[in-house]
Amino acid sequence: MIFKYNSILNIDQIQNLTKIKQLRILDFGCGYGAWSQKDIKKKYVKKITLYDKNKKLIKFLKKKYYQKKVSINFDFKDIIRKKNYNLVIMSSVIQYINIVKLKELIETISRNKKQLLIIIADIPILSRPSEFILLPFFNLKRFFFVFRMIFNEDYKKINYFLHKKHELNFLKKKFNVKLIENIHDLKYIRYSLILRLK
Repeated sequence: MIFKYNSILNIDQIQNLTKIKQLRILDFGCGYGAWSQKDIKKKYVKKITLYDKNKKLIKFLKKKYYQKKVSINFDFKDIIRKKNYNLVIMSSVIQYINIVKLKELIETISRNKKQLLIIIADIPILSRPSEFILLPFFNLKRFFFVFRMIFNEDYKKINYFLHKKHELNFLKKKFNVKLIENIHDLKYIRYSLILRLK
């Protein structure tokens, strides 16, 4: 994410959804960090690895997350080689990845794993203009943030892919897929998926 809006992820909610007793999380597309200091201290959180392709975030994240439990690693090949995660969170990410690259990414992340859960959160249902019109009714703060971003030249250059639910059916070959309400603040115009390796 090149912009600085993100809601805090609730680690208790995630732990209840996944039923994983010892969370080793890969936060793929972490942006400015969606983890509270309080949640990082929870006993069942063993490790959180933050990854984003925007290397400009490293300095900011190192100041924000100084705990031993948090690893900031923007070398994706190194992360995949180590494979020391049992939960991958992709929050507000897939709308910026085309379907071909998304398939490759999911395959890479899950390759040679026996147990893995992936939460894909904050998946848009509507096109950007339609969502923008409805946004004030669901989250005024996010609406004003998006309104400012409309004029950001970097944001305008970002490709945006609206993945229809049927386009994500490829996930069912390798995962048990559960559709849930969004784990972020936009509960009715975005949704989340939980993928559990078969």
